[in-house]
Amino acid sequence: MVTDPEAALRGLLTGRLRGHERRLGRFAESDWRRYADLLAGALLVAVRRRFVAGQDRAPVIRFVASARERYDATGRDVDPVLAEALVWAALGERPPVPHDTASIVARTVLLLGLLEDEGLTDRELDGILVAAAHAADDSAQDAERQLAGAPAESDRR
Repeated sequence: MVTDPEAALRGLLTGRLRGHERRLGRFAESDWRRYADLLAGALLVAVRRRFVAGQDRAPVIRFVASARERYDATGRDVDPVLAEALVWAALGERPPVPHDTASIVARTVLLLGLLEDEGLTDRELDGILVAAAHAADDSAQDAERQLAGAPAESDRR
């Protein structure tokens, strides 16, 4: 079953912005949390398709500048330092960035840039959305384990 957060993210990534905005307008708090988790999961998958841990900083800096140029109309909506931190966090080189309005906006801009650059087919986009849901679910399970005092799955790897 596709949830509203999943359908909203699909709408965003396929350019169906009216449906995306309509769904966002109906979100309850739990929907917003799930949407933020899915967005973070999709960014994690997309970043790891494009970049690798330990690589030179210049390609990341150029990509962030390009994504901001294309999707940040005001030039002030996405902090480049935050955007770069999100990429490095997805690669495991920085601590995770909490979900807040600024990080959600930055994740959206970065994800749109990454996916546009790849020119994905609908099938490939479906694969990213499925992987995003798995990443979001794994992250939620790790958070629950840490609250319970058990090591996170990522700590055991």
